Amino acid sequence: MKIKYRFLLVFVLVTVITAAVLVGTFDSYRNDLRADVAETTEQEVQTAIAVLDSRLSDQRQNVETVATNTALQAHGDLRQEAALSAFVTESTFSGASVVDADGRMVAIAGVDNGSRAAVVGQSFTDRRYVRRALAGETYISDPFLADTGNHIVVISTPLRDDSGDVVGAVNAAYDLTETELFSPLETTHEEIGLTVTSNGTVLHSTAEGFGGSATATGSLSTTDWIVTSHYDEAAIDAELRQLATLHLLVSILLIGTITGFGIWIYQSEIRHTERLHRRIDNLEARTYDDDIEFDGSTEWRGIGDALDRLATTLARREQMLLVLNRFLRHNLRNDLNVAVGHAADIKREATAEDEQQRAETMESAIDSVLSTADRVRLTERLIDPAATDDRPVDLVGLLTDRIEETTADSPALTVTLDAPEQVWVRGGETLSFAIEELLANVAAHSKPNPVARISVTTTGNYVTVRIADNGPGIHPDEAAVITGNQEITPLQHSSGLGLWLVNWIVRRHDGQLSIPETDDGTTVVITLPRADPDETV
Repeated sequence: MKIKYRFLLVFVLVTVITAAVLVGTFDSYRNDLRADVAETTEQEVQTAIAVLDSRLSDQRQNVETVATNTALQAHGDLRQEAALSAFVTESTFSGASVVDADGRMVAIAGVDNGSRAAVVGQSFTDRRYVRRALAGETYISDPFLADTGNHIVVISTPLRDDSGDVVGAVNAAYDLTETELFSPLETTHEEIGLTVTSNGTVLHSTAEGFGGSATATGSLSTTDWIVTSHYDEAAIDAELRQLATLHLLVSILLIGTITGFGIWIYQSEIRHTERLHRRIDNLEARTYDDDIEFDGSTEWRGIGDALDRLATTLARREQMLLVLNRFLRHNLRNDLNVAVGHAADIKREATAEDEQQRAETMESAIDSVLSTADRVRLTERLIDPAATDDRPVDLVGLLTDRIEETTADSPALTVTLDAPEQVWVRGGETLSFAIEELLANVAAHSKPNPVARISVTTTGNYVTVRIADNGPGIHPDEAAVITGNQEITPLQHSSGLGLWLVNWIVRRHDGQLSIPETDDGTTVVITLPRADPDETV
């Protein structure tokens, strides 16, 4: 995988992970907010219950305390009325009454004379709070709506004589509105409201206008009132929107930072890597004067300078090679052709046999040098990658053609071929020259009866050509130099150009040449990648 695709993959993974972390963090904050809301509403409920229970308990204690006044036990006595009136005056109760043991009202305070005359002497045993008090229990009645429109509760407690017997009951009316029983429940937090209900009747509420809310409920211990705490859903949504906005800004900032860092890395490193790859490709294609520059860090500028020096060196060496090559092809060849002409004249005009033999030797040596010069011309084509012929070719057909041509030129040569019907590889004229060169070597160096055994096998995506002869063989050191397993030195070098050309051609076609050691003769092994015959270059 290319480094830029790896970088893109890593960048996408980092971005996705960052986004997932931010989403997870937002969900966590949202859950924490919900938990805080639930905890807050529960705390508000418990606080409200504690306040109401405390205030109602205080009022119940006040009624129980006044019931210990012996003057209230004197039914029909003026002392009873005076004590009852003093209690109403000094307390927060709006009115109070006393009933005897039979439940008949005997005294009342906090009302006008007309109302007093209408109720004194009447039986109130139909009232639950009277019955509960006469039964010996301090009781807080269910709230009821008075003529004033306010909710009132009656706190009743028994009157006991010195022996502890119930001789009546004190009933105190407590106005829930005028006494501001619920005033401590007011809060400065607009998002929190409280509702107090009794049997479905709303006694107090600060949650009007809440479209929806998170709630918590609880009951008082002094009475059966229900307290509900409300947390306005609109406030929760507003806080979540604020949190979402903050997360969005953080996400934009974080992902923007990551993106900016990624762009900087791409510009400063990955694009330089791509430029390095293009520059190396250009050097391989013999383009030494491209305009690819390496800026940025000191390291990349150093690499660019080194590549410039390498390009200059390669261009100079290639120029030297081409000049030498063309000198061998033209100047030296022209001089050798003159020498060949003189050698032919000497041979033709010689009268003595030894003179003719020396002329033939001279002519043969010059022909050998001319043949070498022709081979050198091929190296110029091998230098240029664009000149490489990579067309698919039938290797078996190519071998067959080269065998026929070589045996026609060298009748003494015997060649056997063991190969499938067709095997396709990439190669054209240069590969044909390599096969021809190997067969010519067998014919030249395996006299008097040269034999070449050729086999072609396939293994996976590769083709192996093995050419074995009955010649004198190649020294292992020379073979190692040709195949690149040993460096060229003044003592270790190859005397011939043919195998060098074969090795260069094979490598040009992504193949490999090896010369394994054998007991007799020489064996050359060529391995080439298989090709699809329908492929085009």
